[in-house]
Amino acid sequence: MDAIVTEVTEGVAIVTLNRPEVRNAINLQMIEQLGEVLDVFHDDPAVKVVIFTGAGDTFISGGDLEQFGAARNRTSVLPLLQKAADLLEKIDRYPKPTIAMINGTAVGGGCEFAISCHFRFASETAKVGFVQIGLHITTGWGGGSRLLDKLGESQALSMLLTGERFSAREAERLGFIDAVSSPDRLRDDVLSFASKIAAQPLTGIEAYLRLLAWKRSGARQSQRIQREIEQCAGLWGSEQHTAAVNRFLHKS
Repeated sequence: MDAIVTEVTEGVAIVTLNRPEVRNAINLQMIEQLGEVLDVFHDDPAVKVVIFTGAGDTFISGGDLEQFGAARNRTSVLPLLQKAADLLEKIDRYPKPTIAMINGTAVGGGCEFAISCHFRFASETAKVGFVQIGLHITTGWGGGSRLLDKLGESQALSMLLTGERFSAREAERLGFIDAVSSPDRLRDDVLSFASKIAAQPLTGIEAYLRLLAWKRSGARQSQRIQREIEQCAGLWGSEQHTAAVNRFLHKS
């Protein structure tokens, strides 16, 4: 069985992590397949948004116990952590919008995966938690650092230090979840949001994500503004831009 399943419809790609028998635990095969499909979507103009979700009633339960759990020391675990971290770095820096559609439990590495995405939507029945501290470790795929960047410090630390499992609504109040839906509405709500993005031109989508990349690179605001001006100037006057302006001017 493939570790992931993909479908693409009207500019939106849905990637389903497909190991329900182990609650979609991430293993090396899944990491490799996810990396490969992200490379394909990167260069595919038909894909404007990528959604990740899990098969069955779990989003991601963490790292696969047969691989990550079998590692007994720093030497054996470091290569595994690095491979997972490299994948999440690719998702975090992806030039197209990514959405975690959290259809069920997301704990440990599942939360690290989710925070690497640009957006997080969850079923109201979902539970999320950075449970690593209770195992006498920390986040090891970059998730703790991303959480501290994307949430307020106190909110992020409350999730990391308590090891608590939060309901979707509680996680929404902390800022970890962007929106919560009923289980039967989650897919439709996420697709509705993704479709609004996918209806826009890919050049504009990628250009705005470059603004985010410049911010994350540490460039000063004045530098980023100048790049933004130059980027807009480079898009100005294209065939598509001229046609859109003409349509606007000639609307009845």
